[in-house]
Amino acid sequence: MIDFSIDKTNSTGTMILSGDLTVQYASTFKEALLEGVFGADTLVIDFAEVERMDLSTVQLLCATHRAIKKNNKNLIIAGTVPAIVRETIADAGYASCMGDDDASGLWIKESN
Repeated sequence: MIDFSIDKTNSTGTMILSGDLTVQYASTFKEALLEGVFGADTLVIDFAEVERMDLSTVQLLCATHRAIKKNNKNLIIAGTVPAIVRETIADAGYASCMGDDDASGLWIKESN
């Protein structure tokens, strides 16, 4: 499930994610991410209740994060990123999606 809202007073979009973030929900997730990128200066994402995640979600997150950076906006990760999210990112080979330009803490660096 994706719960998304934008606070127009401070131009912050908050996205609370829960349950399955899989290809079946990719279209809905993409629309919410687009609204967050273009409707707010800061996008806050909370992954605390995510139970499953797949490659489609990782790809959308990476593309969104790149668009946020390109448009001089901010991505903030609320709370702790669950192990399932970190494992899916690493397993998909996206651990260095943003290279060294990641202040969000979402993308973990691969060890050498």
